[in-house]
Amino acid sequence: MSYRPIGGRRNRSAAWQWGLLGFIPGLFCGLIIMVGVVLQGSLLEFIVPTSTPQVITEVVNIVLSPTVDPNAPSPTPVTEFVVITATPDSVVAGAQSVQPPADTGQTVEQPATDPNTVQQPATDPNTVQQPVTAQATTVDSVRVAATTVPTIASTFTPAPTEAPVSQVPEILLAIRSLTVTVPGGTYTMGTSPSEVVQAVEECTTRDAGACLAAYGEDSYPAHPITLNPFVMETTEVTFSQYVTFLNQRGANTHLNGCSGFPCIQTRNENPDAVITFDSANYSIVETLAEHPVYGVTWYGAREYCEAIGRRLPTEAEWERAARGDDGRIYPWGNTWDNALAKTNRPVDAPPGTFPVGSYPTGASPYGIFDMAGNVAEWVSDWYGEQYYAQQASQGTVSNPTGPVTGLQKALRGGSWNSVPFFSRTPHRQSWDPADSQRWIGFRCVGEPENAAAVGSTTGVDPQSLGSDVPVAPPESTPLPNAQPTIAPPPESNQTGETTETNSAG
Repeated sequence: MSYRPIGGRRNRSAAWQWGLLGFIPGLFCGLIIMVGVVLQGSLLEFIVPTSTPQVITEVVNIVLSPTVDPNAPSPTPVTEFVVITATPDSVVAGAQSVQPPADTGQTVEQPATDPNTVQQPATDPNTVQQPVTAQATTVDSVRVAATTVPTIASTFTPAPTEAPVSQVPEILLAIRSLTVTVPGGTYTMGTSPSEVVQAVEECTTRDAGACLAAYGEDSYPAHPITLNPFVMETTEVTFSQYVTFLNQRGANTHLNGCSGFPCIQTRNENPDAVITFDSANYSIVETLAEHPVYGVTWYGAREYCEAIGRRLPTEAEWERAARGDDGRIYPWGNTWDNALAKTNRPVDAPPGTFPVGSYPTGASPYGIFDMAGNVAEWVSDWYGEQYYAQQASQGTVSNPTGPVTGLQKALRGGSWNSVPFFSRTPHRQSWDPADSQRWIGFRCVGEPENAAAVGSTTGVDPQSLGSDVPVAPPESTPLPNAQPTIAPPPESNQTGETTETNSAG
């Protein structure tokens, strides 16, 4: 083997050999680095530039359900949804939708701006749906407590409208009482403390009664009201009329045939009652046929008026018809006269009712009879002790119909079982509408066919009524047929209006 001498020169260059030796390890290391970068998922960062996150604010219109009627019995809660947009550290992209409460059935949507956005289905129809994107998204929803429109729960039944005359059976049309038109307008309802004090003085000194000023406190203050014209029956409903009504309705309807309540008692339920029921027909003795029906419940009175195409009067209508435009204390004027109304004065007066229209000179300014005494009369209003004060605070009220609800119904006019104090035109009384008493009756009102016919009657001059019945004779003269066959004595269980008590009639 031959060796080159030390220090001798090479015949050829070896640079390419050294370059080859360096390239191979470098290539190997580069491959390893690239594989690592790929495995770490960072390759795209070297190729695709990173975009700066942008905050997109979406305005979402909230669709709410319509405003709930305050008179509706069951209000629908209205819920608001407030959507808070994304924070600067996140991006909201794609579709946003707000699903309103289920009762509206409406959805407000905005179209998606990114086709790559994946939207997740909502699992709760009341939640706000948000999209899912490649980057984290933060959307918070705040639910505002439901707002419920308050309603008044009551047992109030709206005053029924009059039935068309064409729907009233002929037999009931034939028994309807004559009516007189009472004009509309504005007048003063109620009384004053001084008038009540004077009435108490007359009750105790003139009538030897036991009256207190507290009995009249619910009748003041005096306050203005406005009424539409109406017609009122000139006489109280009689036994003859009511028995015809019962027979037209059928057997046993008196028990619960008046809105589910008793209409009136017969001898079968109460031996002191005067109507006879033989399991098929109702009847009344002839001597009581033209007396005002008594012992009728408020429901029985209302049912009768509706059956003949009329209705019960309101307190305001009753008082207007009784005292006219000049605010008289009694239907005929401001001075009491025992000869003009049937009360329990004089003290030796026979108990019980008189036939309707027995006191023609005691009629009201419009020719309406027995608005003082005989029987106290149901009106349509619920009774409220503070109702007049509430009305007065509202200024002039049009066509008031009484409190929305109550426990007792109002009565007006006094009765044969009360002292004159209770027969004053502004005086108010009340009673359980489902109860019947021998001193309570009623009359009906309606709408005028011709409102301009002020003070006119339907067919007959009201002064002709009572011409065939006895006018109150001198106190010492007994009246034939002046009391029922079974005379209803003063109510011993009432808080009386007699000389010993202060009952409501």
